[in-house]
Amino acid sequence: MRRRRDIILILISVIASLGSSLFFSGTGTGAAAEPRRHAPSAAAHTWIYPNNKVPISSTIYGVNNDCRQISRADFPAFNAKLHGLGYRLLRFPGGWESENFNWANDTAPGYSNLSCATTAQAKGAVAAKAFVVKTEPYISDPSPAHLSSLKSEAVELVRKHGNAVQHWLIGNEWWLQSGGGVGRPKKLRRYATVARAIAQGMKQANPRINVYVTGDWTRPWEFTWIRREFESAGAWRYVDGVDLHIYAGDDGSIHDYRNIQRNLGAIKSRTGKSKIFASEWAASKAYSVGRKRALRSVNNMVILMHRMIRAGVTSMAYWPPTDVAPGIGLFEKKGGVYADLPHGQAFRWMAREMRGYAIATTATDGLETTASNNVAGKTMTVLIPSKQLFNRKIVVHFVRTKITGVVSAQAMWMADPDAIGQAAHIAPLRVGALNETVTVTANPGTVGRGSSYELIKLVVRYQ
Repeated sequence: MRRRRDIILILISVIASLGSSLFFSGTGTGAAAEPRRHAPSAAAHTWIYPNNKVPISSTIYGVNNDCRQISRADFPAFNAKLHGLGYRLLRFPGGWESENFNWANDTAPGYSNLSCATTAQAKGAVAAKAFVVKTEPYISDPSPAHLSSLKSEAVELVRKHGNAVQHWLIGNEWWLQSGGGVGRPKKLRRYATVARAIAQGMKQANPRINVYVTGDWTRPWEFTWIRREFESAGAWRYVDGVDLHIYAGDDGSIHDYRNIQRNLGAIKSRTGKSKIFASEWAASKAYSVGRKRALRSVNNMVILMHRMIRAGVTSMAYWPPTDVAPGIGLFEKKGGVYADLPHGQAFRWMAREMRGYAIATTATDGLETTASNNVAGKTMTVLIPSKQLFNRKIVVHFVRTKITGVVSAQAMWMADPDAIGQAAHIAPLRVGALNETVTVTANPGTVGRGSSYELIKLVVRYQ
């Protein structure tokens, strides 16, 4: 009996020591340590499950406008750059400037010395648009006059633009408003009151538009309270979906991207709404181990986007479009030209080649692979954030799916994956393919391949 107990204790110890490297940690909430470097002889593995899929909406690849950085004169070149990335939705006027935007003259007092893009420019920029209407000054000063004027302005905007603008977002981060010094519960009630009036007015002006109320994705229970405020006046039926700002990372905090599936499931359950608009999102430095930037942050970016799609997000708008938060912007202006940054390069890869369905994946060694299935073309795109795997083979298993060829194989790399203000290099990869598997080598440390945190892209054709 004692010998059996000793054997059991040894087995438990071995399993505990191997667990972090052998199993996919997609549902954990603890802080994610940086992966260790392993001997090159042990391959890492990732599994792609083509039959476990979630539709990728055409409005997933959206970007925010930015009045602070993009003037009216700059907007045409800015919009052309976004089209070069493959974007399909514009959120306008943007973030906090939305609460101060003067729709009569297209300016955002206090946010730029230059005029913002015009409403006409925004409407003509891209097929899908999301306009943000104000909730201030009501949240700071909840007077009947402010309630009436905000509702009237929103209704007039819908009458003017509702046939061209499909998505309407009410307010920007009410929980971070000053609220005249009141606490969060009072700000929530004030937001619900003004949003209720605005939603009802807008939907009555144009029933075909989509109206979204906003809230904090890390506090799903607050949506229960917002819903109750609407239902008290029979107005919840005027709401089509929920607007979230999903800034997330891998640090184990409440903002860890491992919490997305659970929290968004709770929000959908509490609201009864299936449309979720992540109108601001990014792999935040503040919530990542080591405050990841540049290509290291890109590794988190593709994981975050995949998790959001798999959790049911139907529309997204990336923030920041330009590199106003150094290290996570899509591009920056150099010599009057908008130049690529690693996040923009990764966005282009995803927007142009990840279509159809987001596929479930699992992996060893801390990998979190993302994959999509373009059923019409019988291709799958796989992105592998290699993190700190060094000179390691990665075996990609396509479960119960025969691979007939590798269309393309590339790696995005940088000698210093934390360097800001520069684009990543793109290098072709040598791959080995056999029936249901494709094998690549991550971070080999050779000439033309960088140090760590490569982003590997495979496009394969299947039978």
